Amino acid sequence: MKKNERSEDADKLAIREELSNLTFEELQKLKEKIGSKKFNLTLTGVKKKPQVKTDFKRANPNRPREISSKSRRIETKVAIQVPKVFRSDPRFDNLCGEFRERSFYRNYDFVNKMKEDEVKKLKEELQEETQPRRIEKIKYLIQRMENQIRAEKKRKLEEEKQEEEKRITIEALKEGKSPYFATKWARKERDLKEKFESLKEDGRLNQYMAKKRKHNAQRDRRHMPSEQY
Repeated sequence: MKKNERSEDADKLAIREELSNLTFEELQKLKEKIGSKKFNLTLTGVKKKPQVKTDFKRANPNRPREISSKSRRIETKVAIQVPKVFRSDPRFDNLCGEFRERSFYRNYDFVNKMKEDEVKKLKEELQEETQPRRIEKIKYLIQRMENQIRAEKKRKLEEEKQEEEKRITIEALKEGKSPYFATKWARKERDLKEKFESLKEDGRLNQYMAKKRKHNAQRDRRHMPSEQY
């Protein structure tokens, strides 16, 4: 056996020496003639080892199964089609029409009445409440809702004044007279007069004037020059 192996090795060495003297073109032709597998085997003299298939069997059925890291099992993912939801903002949508302030306040006038009823209920609840935190919260809610109601009444009054001015102007034009347009200062003076009259009727005029005098005194004190000694 050893003699046969030595003779085979000697033959391979002789063939390699002959091949080493050939040109690259001749080697390429020889490779095409005998095939790349035999040609590579003649040059290297190394046979590929047969791949041994590993049998992943469990010696004990209670043990976990051994899985090769080379064979990856790719699970197919099913894409779920989610319907796209289109949301529109009515403030910027032309299909919702234009915003009309007067129509809006006219349609939602019932909200102000609901607030007035809510203030009455909160005042009744305030008389029966004993917890300090809850009392503070109820007082805050009452003050907030009363401010909103007061602002809404002021807006309505201003709207009525504008309607009255418009009516007087139209009547003057129909009679052939020059229309009267109130200046900003005239409107401010009229509003102050109406405010004083409403405070006098409610009995809060003295309180308002005392608060106003205190505010003016603080303002004047800030602008007075400081005495230097």
